[in-house]
Amino acid sequence: MKKLPLLSLAAAGILSLASVPQAMASTILADTVIDFYNSGAGSMSGVYGGTFPGSFPVPVPLSYATDGNATTFVSLPTGSYITLGFSTGFVFDGAGLDLFVSELGGATETASVYISSDFGSTFTFLGTATTATVSGFDFASIGYTGYVNAVKILGLDASGGSPGFDLAYVEGLEGSVVSSVPDSMVTLWALGSMFIAFAVSKSRRKA
Repeated sequence: MKKLPLLSLAAAGILSLASVPQAMASTILADTVIDFYNSGAGSMSGVYGGTFPGSFPVPVPLSYATDGNATTFVSLPTGSYITLGFSTGFVFDGAGLDLFVSELGGATETASVYISSDFGSTFTFLGTATTATVSGFDFASIGYTGYVNAVKILGLDASGGSPGFDLAYVEGLEGSVVSSVPDSMVTLWALGSMFIAFAVSKSRRKA
């Protein structure tokens, strides 16, 4: 089975520079793919999903999980996962629900949701997202106080017409606490991304 490391957002030093909130916002979209793994448990060999209502399962780009479109999706069958990051900020624990995961379809499809404060190096289990709805999660329910900058969605089944959890988007919405990142931080993230992505790719080729 093939693992596809696509982008690492930053190094630990950059994270420390960004540790102080810069501005508040009401929404933030997980708009960057950090990592993707295809377990091979689905109905197609590559990335698949579709539009709902519409055509599925068909080959799709991973951007279907990051474009914020509520009608496009990437299917994650058993064991497949995608790790998404926020290019413009972080999600904090605020009043009420903090993070939302949208799933399309009508079959019984679920996924495990994990959160990270180190751009996907380590994860903490947050909860289980369910089918045909937007599942909301409160960081306080697990006592999580870190700044969330990556979210991992792991498919738990191969149900439905497009087998697996049909991920439309991940978002921090009103009721969560969101910190926007200034332009200088985005530049640092871009430089860090290129360095880390090169290092990870080189080390995995050796492995």
